[in-house]
Amino acid sequence: MKKSYIVHIVILSLIAIIVIIAIFRLVRWNSGAYNRDKDVAQVDPSEFDVEVLDMIIPMESKRFDGHEDDGELNILCVGNNPFSDDRSDKGLASLIGKKTQAANVYDVSFPDSSTCYHNVPINPSFPWDHYNLPSVGAAMVSGNFIPMESAFEYMEDKDKYRSSIDTLKALDMNKIDVIVIMYDSTDYNVGTPCDNPDVPTDLAAFTGGLRYFLQTVEETWPWVRTFVMTPTYAQFMDTDGQLYSGTIKDIGNGALPYYVQKEIDATIDCGCSVIDNYYGTINEGNYKDYMADYKHYNDAGRELLADRIAYIINNKMSTVKSPE
Repeated sequence: MKKSYIVHIVILSLIAIIVIIAIFRLVRWNSGAYNRDKDVAQVDPSEFDVEVLDMIIPMESKRFDGHEDDGELNILCVGNNPFSDDRSDKGLASLIGKKTQAANVYDVSFPDSSTCYHNVPINPSFPWDHYNLPSVGAAMVSGNFIPMESAFEYMEDKDKYRSSIDTLKALDMNKIDVIVIMYDSTDYNVGTPCDNPDVPTDLAAFTGGLRYFLQTVEETWPWVRTFVMTPTYAQFMDTDGQLYSGTIKDIGNGALPYYVQKEIDATIDCGCSVIDNYYGTINEGNYKDYMADYKHYNDAGRELLADRIAYIINNKMSTVKSPE
């Protein structure tokens, strides 16, 4: 037999074996005999490392010009449920204070609030906008808390709203060194537009309200370091109570990772530091240990979130000399 025939026979035999194996695996998969857990257990997870998207930006020394440091670490926490769900010693703000040995930690979070407005301008029929991030920034700068006070009667969890309003009213921003911002997946879950490419500071867009707040803080209190903590992994719940993975579920404005990436981009554009909680803290692989439900955190989750930001504050708050 000629050598060329032997080569052809070997090649055809290999192809036939590959086809038979493929058919066998397909039949076994369709019949339900494929044991996914057993097969996946043989895979080393380290082969699929995910890059954590933290970006810690040093402060320029010139931003401290004219500011007198009192030698104490004072932290302001701004956001929604990660802070507001628990304001006890086990709450996120308290844990951050303990882990950083801060002199004072101020919590001005509002339950279920957002990084942006629902209506621009604010519509009296939707008073919740008075507690969203742009309103918090505007009240801090102007000292005008009348809109917050006027909308207070419509809020359900009045004690938490009252606590944050009173803290804001008494706040001395000259003593604040660090602002920590964290909003959970609320904007994704309610379908907030993620951004407006034509108007980056569109207050009705998820990243627009964030940009407005970050720029306002830097312009008004340039010595304050601002850290934005992204949402963690979360799920989407439809009107029937059905849960879907936020990693892939798009309800019209992108899946949750898209919101996270946009928040990271907006924060860096504003010259602020960002901590990636989606890939670096609570993810699709460990969320059952740290979440109380589809988007809220349990005690262990708050502890983990506090560890992440406290490590950054304790070890990464560097300053660089401003270029001439």
